[in-house]
Amino acid sequence: MLLKELETDVLVVGAGGAGLRAALEAARRGAKVLVLSKSAPGQPVTTSLIGGWATHRRPEEARSLFEDVLDEGNYVNDQDLAWAFATDVPWRVPELADLGVEMRLEVREEERVGVVRPIWRIVGPRGRLGEGLRAPLRRAAESAGAAFAEGVMVTRLLTSEGRVVGAVAIDPAGQRALAVRSKAVVLATGGASGLFLRSDNPEGTTGDGHALALRAGAELVDMEFQIFCVSPKQLCQIFSDNLDEESVLSSAVAHYTCGGVKIDPWGRTRVPGLYAAGEVAGGVFGSARLGGSAVADIVVFGCRAGLSAADEAKSAERVADASDQVAEEVRELERLLRARGRSPQDLKAELRSLMWRAVGPVRDEKRLREAVKRVGELREAAAELSASSLAELREAVEARLMLDVAEAMAISALERRESRGSHWRIDYPKPRRGWLKNVYVSAGPSGELRAELRDVELRRARPRGPFKVGDRHARCYIIV
Repeated sequence: MLLKELETDVLVVGAGGAGLRAALEAARRGAKVLVLSKSAPGQPVTTSLIGGWATHRRPEEARSLFEDVLDEGNYVNDQDLAWAFATDVPWRVPELADLGVEMRLEVREEERVGVVRPIWRIVGPRGRLGEGLRAPLRRAAESAGAAFAEGVMVTRLLTSEGRVVGAVAIDPAGQRALAVRSKAVVLATGGASGLFLRSDNPEGTTGDGHALALRAGAELVDMEFQIFCVSPKQLCQIFSDNLDEESVLSSAVAHYTCGGVKIDPWGRTRVPGLYAAGEVAGGVFGSARLGGSAVADIVVFGCRAGLSAADEAKSAERVADASDQVAEEVRELERLLRARGRSPQDLKAELRSLMWRAVGPVRDEKRLREAVKRVGELREAAAELSASSLAELREAVEARLMLDVAEAMAISALERRESRGSHWRIDYPKPRRGWLKNVYVSAGPSGELRAELRDVELRRARPRGPFKVGDRHARCYIIV
């Protein structure tokens, strides 16, 4: 396999809104920036398909926004992240207009069911409203000096002396592998709704960044909180004796992943040199999120991660060498190309079906334990995956990463023995007041995943009222 080596200050993985905002901010601060996008030119990403709404608040309303985010998230949010979000929204969202994004301030019920208030509407092409955000951000990032490579998938993050120092990627169009050395890496790969059989996300939203971060030593948090769009009738039915499971599963869709890579308010993970922003990051929204907040989140934390990554790159004396890891990864990719085994497309289809029936809108202990067991079996089968081309090699790598994220979701959902926000367990149908806890997932020395419960740190606010099951995507709540 041909190998091309590249070097940059800041490597951004993902070219949706969070990645573009991070690239723009890092380039503005003088860093050399390279953006790698798994999506081919013209192919939609999650940002392309957003509903077009972005949270609006005035500076004096930051405290009320903070409290709304905590209330919707049922107080399992990271309060430092929620505060950073609330205080930045009044500035970061309106400044999009200065970057060429056409927006209109409208009044409608969007953020909360039954609450009407002003919210920004992004103007874009029909069916792809998010391009009204993405295209101007791309132009601004390119004008600031950021370089782009599209249709390129990162397969591994490189580490040296405990820090991330770059990545290996495959470039099917160029028929080669890429080894990128960098002083900082920003993951902006989006969510993991594509792990499920039914999803309204674009193809490729498979949680790559979650798995890459895990394998590099970062933690995931809140992975049990996956938003599914269901009707109010269906949400109530899930928790009744009249559950028609097939009816729910045939109409619900996976929509948004609240959990993700654990970050601090500046996008830093616990691994030096590694940052995350947007839907790949967890903790901001807790168990459910406000409508319109996803767009605000990508611009707030994309900016913060890009700024701090650029500052770290400036302070780094050199880009560390990880040539041994590059060689190891290339050998593994070449092995997959030579192998004659199971089709990655078949494995992905089986995994998506499993996740939908066992870790989807209807959950209980029996299903979740079966999911963990079956994912382990699929992981063994993944050792026999084969690829007949670089395009299929991408599918094989994607399937392996999906297995990591699927297991993280399943063990997190098994650990949380209650229902709260977007996590619905029919064997534990109510929120438990004593369960102000987060579920963290990390990888052990041999790659095995483990879940750990930790108490939520109530640094800035304490719960004010009852907790809820459901979210605005169900258009109703069960309050208990």
